[in-house]
Amino acid sequence: MDTEKSDKLVEETPHDPFPQLEGKSQDPWFNLQFDLQSSTEMPGITQIPPGIWNPNILYRGSENWLSRFAKDNEDEQKSNIRQEVLALFARWLKMQNVRILIGAGASFYVTGFIGSGLFGRVRKLLEGRSSELTLKAILAHASAPDKVGCHFEKFLSQLTAWRSLSEASQWPIDQMILDIPLKGIRGRQLRITKLSELLLDLERAITVVCNVDLPSSRFSAPDDRYHEWNITPHEALIAKLSARDPQQGRTKIFTTNYDTLIEQAMDRLGVMYCDGFSGTVARRFNPAAYDLDLYYPGEVTEGRVRRFDKVLHLYKLHGSINWRRSKFGTAGNPYGIVFDNRPLPREVDLLHGKSKNPASPDLERVLDKGEGLAILPTSGKYGETLAMPFSHMFRAFSQALREPQTVLMIIGYSGWDDHINQLIEDALTNPSFTCVIIDPNPSSWARRLCRADACGRVYCLGGHWGTFEFFALHVLPDLEVLRTELAIAQTLRDLQKSQNNKIWLKLQEGGGDGA
Repeated sequence: MDTEKSDKLVEETPHDPFPQLEGKSQDPWFNLQFDLQSSTEMPGITQIPPGIWNPNILYRGSENWLSRFAKDNEDEQKSNIRQEVLALFARWLKMQNVRILIGAGASFYVTGFIGSGLFGRVRKLLEGRSSELTLKAILAHASAPDKVGCHFEKFLSQLTAWRSLSEASQWPIDQMILDIPLKGIRGRQLRITKLSELLLDLERAITVVCNVDLPSSRFSAPDDRYHEWNITPHEALIAKLSARDPQQGRTKIFTTNYDTLIEQAMDRLGVMYCDGFSGTVARRFNPAAYDLDLYYPGEVTEGRVRRFDKVLHLYKLHGSINWRRSKFGTAGNPYGIVFDNRPLPREVDLLHGKSKNPASPDLERVLDKGEGLAILPTSGKYGETLAMPFSHMFRAFSQALREPQTVLMIIGYSGWDDHINQLIEDALTNPSFTCVIIDPNPSSWARRLCRADACGRVYCLGGHWGTFEFFALHVLPDLEVLRTELAIAQTLRDLQKSQNNKIWLKLQEGGGDGA
């Protein structure tokens, strides 16, 4: 999970991609304001009520791509911009290889946090547990305890290093005495035990906070009255990506997020996906799964097969809430990564339960001792990516960016992970590589990448149309297949409703005596 933004320490509020507008402004593009100035420096972008980011920008390198519309008639400007931008993304979707990198910003409309918000949510889950006392004792050593959340990744890194140094008893530094006092915790061994307990509870709490459900939509709700969204942004993105010509390269999605929102959207849409696991009852990581493909069986007389269209590849670069890492591999699972099918508790349920039982053991059942998430958000995650199976996924990411006719769309990623940034920057040596950064308030990394681009192959989309919701629903070109899927879902609901009405009428005719 992309947990930290160096230049965005103030927590953002969830934005509504469909704010309540008046009159003709029902068009979602109506409130967008565009920066048309001929400039080589991106302007500052601010969020104003009712949650609209303005101005909206599209830079190609250090060139303001929208400045070409400055001389258009004011009434035609917005229409021309919309048509040209949709055409631009339609062209990119038709490239041979489409790659997507998704960060924490894409999950924000569901999780409600980016960066600093994670620590506050995690800390609340520890209330009433012994690990909370350890955490309070440690925070007493911070000059600004209230700002620790803004640097949660560094905080976890220091805790991990502290424990490692405290329990070190091997050469060459085998005589170090690390005796940092903690209130209420006496003795070196007890301190090590408490640090380990705290780190495990933090890992458990991160898992619970990231265990979120995709909002209901017309694809999931049994009745039109009960869904929150007509179609969720995740469903829109997956539907548009899976509708590409199957004869082109398979779309590959890379994400740093632990949540399963992408998988939930693919399941709702009936999209087949390769996530690196094989097996059914006991699923285990097997990178060879990415090398497989799906085809319709060909007729015997034809002697050929046809590629199945709705297939995507999913790479979870830092692991997932349903992955478990064990220190010991087996002959059947040499990587020590398994898929855990057990249901996880919900954050709201644990918080509700705490009001009755502060020492609720539900959090303890999230991870067993010796287990863990694949890669925790610490400074050591770069080293962990060098070990299998993550080294395989990062090699696949690098290779995917070096293939001919490739476009990478970066959504909700702030550029905080240097090991990922390096692979993206190295890909610029590929002459047929295009990089498109989508972010409502582009980070310093995105701005630097654009400024350094002298070839015009780095684009940056900022402002309200850079939010994941608006981008997935309105900027990526709409596809006929999406309308068809929605029509099918509506047909099935209507048929079910009709069948239920017939049963109810028969019961009424029979006098309601069903005995």
